[in-house]
Amino acid sequence: MLRPIRLVVALVGAIAMVFAVALPASAHVTINNTPQVTAGSYAKLTFSVPNERETANTKKLKIVLPVGANQALPNVLAQRTPGWTLSIEKNGSGIGAGVVSLTWTANSSAHTIPAGQFEEFSLMGGLVPNTDRIYFDAIQTYSNGEVVSWDERPTSSNPNPAHPAPSVKVVPAAAAGAGAATAAKTMALGPAVSGGDGSVAAAGSPAATAAYTATAVLAVAGGLFWMRRRSRRTGLSG
Repeated sequence: MLRPIRLVVALVGAIAMVFAVALPASAHVTINNTPQVTAGSYAKLTFSVPNERETANTKKLKIVLPVGANQALPNVLAQRTPGWTLSIEKNGSGIGAGVVSLTWTANSSAHTIPAGQFEEFSLMGGLVPNTDRIYFDAIQTYSNGEVVSWDERPTSSNPNPAHPAPSVKVVPAAAAGAGAATAAKTMALGPAVSGGDGSVAAAGSPAATAAYTATAVLAVAGGLFWMRRRSRRTGLSG
């Protein structure tokens, strides 16, 4: 039978394993501001670009828009990012029409993205096509000349590619209203878990499950520690 101190150590290790499973292995270029967009609408999409190199900074990001008839965005406007110059490649006339790609380039080394940090780049596009999911190609350039393309689509044989293309799910207008009702019902069924950074994880999500598990494990460890201290005090008083 494990002694209380050893059991506490084992439980702490279990907590570490729980969070290792719950958190992503590494960061990629993703669309992080919205889980889904509604078909027929104009949507703001924000691309999160982390720097994954310890010895080089990210100095350029190029977002290539989808060209397929079922994924194309006929109108696209870009948001300025302080310290970065924006270049827009177009294949048509008119404001926002025929945009092929958008490229943000850091104005100086002081504006590049260093290790351990990220930057956000936004665009507004529409009308959102009625499809299941829209994929974008993201090309990240580092200060040492390295270029990383985030352009891989998941397949049945490779559902989690090494360099996934940033994407966003599309729902029909009718389903968007139903989704809001479902979200309200989910909130009523179970409490959310508040993170230390002020974020909130819905009940049943991986983050919430990890939080609940960690809380339970720490409660058991605290109880064992208290019982051991009490037994020592009882022995001394006897």
